[in-house]
Amino acid sequence: MANSAPIPLNEASRLSRITHMGLLDSAADEVLDHIVDMVAHYFDVPIALVSIVSEHRQWFRAGTGLDERETPREISFCAYSILSHDVFQVPDALLDTRFNDNPLVTGEPHIRFYAGVPLVTADGLALGTLCIIDNQPRPPLAPRDLTMLEMYGQLVMKRLNNMRKASYVDQPTGLFNRLRLEEDILALAERDDHALVALDMVNPVFLDSIIKALGYNFAQELVRCMIDSCREQLPADTALYKVSPTRIALLTRHDGPEQAEHLFRRLIKHFQRPLICRNIPIQMDVGIGVLPLGLGRCDEKDWIRLVVSAADEARGKATGWRWYEPHLDFAQQRAFLLLASLADAVRSPDQLSLVFQPRLEVSTGRIVTVEALLRWQHPVLGPISPAEFIPLAEKTALIRSLSLWVLRNAVEQARSWQRQGYAFKVAMNVSAIDLANSQFSDALFEQLAISGLDPGRFELEFTESALCDNPDVTRQQLERLRALNIDIAIDDFGTGYSNWTYLRQLPATTVKLDKSLVENVDANEKDRRLVEAIVDLARRLGYRVVAEGAETEDVYEILCQLGCHEVQGYLIARPMTVSALEHWMNGERSNKVKQLRALGR
Repeated sequence: MANSAPIPLNEASRLSRITHMGLLDSAADEVLDHIVDMVAHYFDVPIALVSIVSEHRQWFRAGTGLDERETPREISFCAYSILSHDVFQVPDALLDTRFNDNPLVTGEPHIRFYAGVPLVTADGLALGTLCIIDNQPRPPLAPRDLTMLEMYGQLVMKRLNNMRKASYVDQPTGLFNRLRLEEDILALAERDDHALVALDMVNPVFLDSIIKALGYNFAQELVRCMIDSCREQLPADTALYKVSPTRIALLTRHDGPEQAEHLFRRLIKHFQRPLICRNIPIQMDVGIGVLPLGLGRCDEKDWIRLVVSAADEARGKATGWRWYEPHLDFAQQRAFLLLASLADAVRSPDQLSLVFQPRLEVSTGRIVTVEALLRWQHPVLGPISPAEFIPLAEKTALIRSLSLWVLRNAVEQARSWQRQGYAFKVAMNVSAIDLANSQFSDALFEQLAISGLDPGRFELEFTESALCDNPDVTRQQLERLRALNIDIAIDDFGTGYSNWTYLRQLPATTVKLDKSLVENVDANEKDRRLVEAIVDLARRLGYRVVAEGAETEDVYEILCQLGCHEVQGYLIARPMTVSALEHWMNGERSNKVKQLRALGR
């Protein structure tokens, strides 16, 4: 078979431009179709094509007289046309050693005559051709016809450029889109006097609420009002880009951080006033992220991710604006990695485990409860603190899976200890999501029935935040659990609203004072008086009072004097594995109890 055409010297740039212009889009274009019809009519040929030559194939962006939409590049006539900027002609393919055994010549469409004018960009990249084909040999084109073919080629190139420009615009807003932003970033990527700025105009959750309350059309109009209001604060020639429904980006030149921050202060101050849309005032919640260009990054999509991340951080921390900081990006990437890994951890047989921390009853010195605490050993990152992964899980549906995992394993362990004769209860923490419906309660009832565990040997701890969203539903679920004789503890008491008005209505049995309340009772008189008042009121309302965070003998002694029923903390024991706890219960516990009971007298 005939040899394929040589590769152009600028091949990498040529292929990149084809991708960025979206020329391999298979959607038909009426204008290009009309042009090839005119070309076929003018030159009286059966076939006319607009061909884009990609890495391995040529693609017919428009054509007449040919059913195929592509052919391999190695047999393409157009692959020769793009080697120069002049019209490439083959009067008789059977007489040309480059093509005489080409399957497009020896078979359908039986090419004998070919003429192609390259489609060349303003910076000299030949992307493909406008070509005419006949199945009969022809003499070379006359000068007038050569000129006409070149003019038709220029017309095709103008259309491709216009299509490219149209692909850069977000139709609903009229702003440039992400594709245009990516190209413009690349053009400025080495300029250290420019910065990419993202304006996060409003919380997406709030926008969803607006759509539900006022409709989608209002939300679209609000976005347009945001854009117009933003333009008022920017220089007239500033190009704006739509990054997402609530985010706008711009590229700004600056001589230093102070000059840039003057603009950010003006924008923040402007949007502190409500935005009026259809006579309805809407309060904006703007966060601005700023990413200096010239940092050496080559992936334009990474630039956008980083600046959006900085904008989210600015709004989340209410700082107004935030320059990109690598450690923040690392933290967000780690958070995403942990969330992505957590689902696998729940299914894994060896990543999640429970440890147990005892609670000591002051009056008797008995261990009456052990709290089940979740631990995660990541296969790559090693041990992950629950203080890191639990808050992440609580923002997603993953917390349900984690809670059910803890439930199954805690009930199974409690049943095992019940059989061994240990008298203590097992407590576990539940989240607000767990109490938002009956799924967790139903699962607990099922586990108790399967295991045969006495419900009185189990305790659930929930934080006050669980009551904030839907206190009625939470109370209903707690009442179901309490009816089965499961103890209910209000965890981390003193860190939330501590609203006794609704807490007294709950079927709770225990109040757990948060560590932050008790850790300074030996050194701070106000803290001591506050704890004394809470303990007194809790006892009057019939609650059992547990103090967390007892780490020194002085703190423990004061907590006993103030009337706490139980104490938990490192002074008593640290969280332990099952075997370590059993060993501690059968050995070291007695010495610890004697020591602490002497303090509590």
